Formats: sequence, C-alpha cells, structure tokens
Amino acid sequence: MIRDFRHGFSRLPPSWQGAIWMTMSALLFAGQTAIVRYLSKEMHFLEISLFRALFGVIAMLPWLMRAGIGVMRTRNTGLYAGRGLLSTIAMYGWFGGLALIPIADATAISFTFPLFIALFGVIFLRESAHSMRWTALFMGFAGTLVIVRPGFQAFDIGMIMVIGAGLCIASSAMMLKVAIRTDHPDTAVLYQSVFMLPFAVVGAAFVWEWPTWEQWLWGLALGAASATAQRFYTRAFAVGETGAVAPFDFARLPFAVALGFLVFAELPDLWTVAGAAIIFGSSIVAERSEARRSKG
Repeated sequence: MIRDFRHGFSRLPPSWQGAIWMTMSALLFAGQTAIVRYLSKEMHFLEISLFRALFGVIAMLPWLMRAGIGVMRTRNTGLYAGRGLLSTIAMYGWFGGLALIPIADATAISFTFPLFIALFGVIFLRESAHSMRWTALFMGFAGTLVIVRPGFQAFDIGMIMVIGAGLCIASSAMMLKVAIRTDHPDTAVLYQSVFMLPFAVVGAAFVWEWPTWEQWLWGLALGAASATAQRFYTRAFAVGETGAVAPFDFARLPFAVALGFLVFAELPDLWTVAGAAIIFGSSIVAERSEARRSKG
C-alpha cells in the first residue's frame, strides 16, 4: 500500500507535490509552535531552547553517519560559530515570544522573516533592489505595524521578541549565503545545530530545573517536528517552482489559529487577520516578481 501511495504521489504534477510537501511542513511548524506554547506554561523558554538544540543535533546524526565525517571539513568555522550564536538568540526570541503572546499573532509576524532576509540581502550582499522588491518589503512591514499597532496598544515585549528573532534570522541567513558558496548546504545545517547546542546549554544553566518525563517526551516531539518540517520544507522547493509552492507556507496561520483555539482557547483579533493578509500579499508579490526575473 505504501509503495502504491508513493507511486501515485510521484505521478502528480511537480507543483502539486510541492504544495503537499509545503502544507505538511506548515502543519508541523504550527505543531512545533503549539508544543513550545504548551511547555512554556511550566518551563522557562531557555530550557525549551535547549530541547530544540539537543534534539536538532540528534536528528542530524543519521545523515552524518551516511555522509561520513569528511563533510565536516570547512574553512568557515568562525562564520558558523557566529551563525550558531545568532540562531540561538533568534530561538530565544521566538520561544520567549511564544510564551507571552498567542501563537496566531507570533505566526503572523513570522511571515515578515523572509522580508527581513530580502532587505538584508540588499544592504549587506548588494543584491538587486528593483522596485517590486521594495514594494513587497514596504507592504510586509506595513502589515507588521497593523498587527503590532505601536502607540495604540500597550507595549508588548512578546511581539518585540518575535520581531527581534526575525532580525537575527535574517543576519544568520546572510552568513549562510556566504558559507554555502564553498560548503554543502547540509554541512551548514549540521554546523548550525552543533554550535547552537553549547550556547543553549549556557543559557539553560541559569534557569535549569530537571524536566519531568512528560516534558522530555514533549521535547523529543519538538525536535522531531522541527527536523521533519525542515525536510518537508526543503523537498517542497526541490520539486516545485518557488512561486507556486511558497504561498502554501501561509497555511501555518490557519493551522496555528486552529491549534490556538482547540488547545489554548485563543482566537486572533481582526487586526492580526488584517495584518497577516497584508503580509501574505507582500509575500506573493515578492515571490512572483522574483520568479519572473529568474525566468527573464
């Protein structure tokens, strides 16, 4: 039966396959967000971050065993160390923000992360800054302002932490783009996990309390969901065109809303929905523009 399913799936058009992979990735990313939100009720987000870093390394071990220790050779050790630090800070911001704000709000804001990456690419890597890219950036940041509403609601440290996580992720992405000029992408992923772990250990040491067996199991589920979501996400772009696949990443928001309501009795307000729609529109503009330029 599994063989028949795989055969049938492989016969689907590439864009359909990519859409399915991306939708499954979105579901797992939403599940990861819900696990963090659940664990944060009784655990400090620094401890939860250690779970993610630890099981992230474990998830990479099967690949390392197949590829061999030779894949660890690199001339970018210092770059990876800096990326590991930035990625750990980003994880602190993301997990810490999830402990303070509804998962729908955090998920909506997270759609600006690719826009931060595009902006940093223009600033630091001197990538092209055509008019449609700037239009998409301004639209995305406008959507963020709709959600955050500065000056119209009380200062929310949780939202600031999530936005800060996005800035760190964008900085980390710039280091990644430089590193993979000479290294295999999987080598970069492995080094990220390896360098995040000691930083996460130091952070967790300040607040450490031994987790219960249930919390360890949820931590394992967190690592498995994160690693699997990343693999599905990569496969989506490997089989389908970016412009056709990327919009399905927005499925993270309805999945997050559903989990937030069913598990935590949370519902987003109209400002979050409106801001998310603007950010989604900016993402579509950016993806279609880049797709047309790459074909041209």
